[in-house]
Amino acid sequence: MRELSLSDWSSAAKELRSAAFVSAAGVRHDGGTDRFLRKLESVPSVVVVSGECDASALALLATATLGFVTDDVAVSVDADTVLALGLTSSLPAAVGAVPARALLFGGTLDAAPLRDSGLARRGDPAAARVDSPGAALVVRSLRVAARSTAEQAREYDAELRQLS
Repeated sequence: MRELSLSDWSSAAKELRSAAFVSAAGVRHDGGTDRFLRKLESVPSVVVVSGECDASALALLATATLGFVTDDVAVSVDADTVLALGLTSSLPAAVGAVPARALLFGGTLDAAPLRDSGLARRGDPAAARVDSPGAALVVRSLRVAARSTAEQAREYDAELRQLS
C-alpha cells in the first residue's frame, strides 16, 4: 500500500493510483481538493487526520475507505467549505442524516464526535488492511450501493464477481 502525506492536494492527487495510506495533518480546502477526493473515491484507502483542519477533513474522512483521527484533531466547520465540498449530501450518505447534522452544526469538532458518528474509527490504522486482492472491487461496490436500491446493488455485485 502506497503511503502519502497530504500536504498539497494537487501533488497527492498525481501520486494516488492504487491502495493508499494517507496521513493528513492540518488539511485545508484549496483548488486541488476536489480532484484528490474524486481519485480517492475510487481506490481502497486508510486516512489518518490530525491537527487543526477545516471542513475538508470531513470530506476526506467521508471519502476514505477507512478513516481515523488522532486525539489532537480539531475540525472547524464553516458553511463556505461545507457547501464547496458538497458535504450536505456526501456526509449524510456516509454517516446518516442525524449524525451529519450534528457534525455540520457542531462548530469545532474534536476526535470524540468524529468517532461517535462513525466517520472515524477507533484503533490502530496501521492494522487496517484495504490492500487485499478484492479490496478495489469492494470499494466500487460500496460506492454504487450507497446510491442504489438493494436490488440494484445486488445486481452490480454479481457483475463485479464475474469480472474478478
